[in-house]
Amino acid sequence: MVFLKTLLIILLVFFGLKLMAKHLGPILLKYVFKKVRKSMENKFNSAQSQTQDQETQTSKSKPKESKVGEYVDYEEID
Repeated sequence: MVFLKTLLIILLVFFGLKLMAKHLGPILLKYVFKKVRKSMENKFNSAQSQTQDQETQTSKSKPKESKVGEYVDYEEID
């Protein structure tokens, strides 16, 4: 009788966890994906603002260039 009771409890716990995972799994995944998306957006936006800051700094700090000639890029052939 004790064996049957233990087996019944184990089965109830197993199926209860399975049922909870079926219903709570999608909710948990939505939450995790939302957090990851926000984190990625924040990183992207901060990287974009840093590049814009660097571009404005370089454009402000460039001295006037005098045109001497045309730059030609040569390719090395093996």
